[in-house]
Amino acid sequence: MASTRRPSSATPVRPAARQQILPLDWEDDRSFENFDIGGQTDNALALQALQDLLQQRHHAALYLWGDTGSGKSHLLWAACHAVQKHGRWALLLTPQTPASAWPDVNDLLAQHPGGLLAVDDAQTLTDWQQDWVFGLYNAARSADLAFLASGHAAPAALPLRADLRTRLGWGLALRLTAPDDEVRARVLQRLAHERGYTLSPELLHYMQTHLSRDLSQLARLMAAFDRYALAAQRPATIPLLKSLLAEQPQLLRTAAPESVPG
Repeated sequence: MASTRRPSSATPVRPAARQQILPLDWEDDRSFENFDIGGQTDNALALQALQDLLQQRHHAALYLWGDTGSGKSHLLWAACHAVQKHGRWALLLTPQTPASAWPDVNDLLAQHPGGLLAVDDAQTLTDWQQDWVFGLYNAARSADLAFLASGHAAPAALPLRADLRTRLGWGLALRLTAPDDEVRARVLQRLAHERGYTLSPELLHYMQTHLSRDLSQLARLMAAFDRYALAAQRPATIPLLKSLLAEQPQLLRTAAPESVPG
């Protein structure tokens, strides 16, 4: 790890700031409780394995993989939030995390056992990020921190350096199954109920047949739809949703994975 360097454009980080590597703003709506496993045995197994991982006070590793929209990011956010709620250290890194926010090995070695390092979307890590994650994984082992990662394929099939693929495969690797229509309908209604209304059967069907199957994208769209309906002082209807999408077509595009500041 000593030879690893961030890109020269990265903003230097003062040593004092390096100790403050806890996330500043979690999305509380991503929790284990609202991760709907439906009837999918794979997802039930993955959720149980993740909850077991967080009970450890020594190093253990878990890798979750599956298609876009299968809930990988949801579970990584939920895991980090759950660890922090118990007063332990947690950090979530993504390929979009600013270079200045990536911790050093010593940052991890300074943590108490039982913390969690999570890495989302491993398949899109850049070369320098792969170098960095390799070193951080080894530090997590030494510090008795749990390691959690996700990707779009099993570790052996990831387009990463060979030694990092090996590290990601050292722990348990489990596949997540994308939600079926029944699960998506329940999630959409839950998001609506949390905002004080119910989706009509017609609007729910339209969302099911015309919008993304990615639940994280649907959650962003529902938040925007709620703000739009409140501003217009109109109920949630298909014409209103079409109006929103005509004005904000970017809501139909899959957003880049979110990062948690370190």
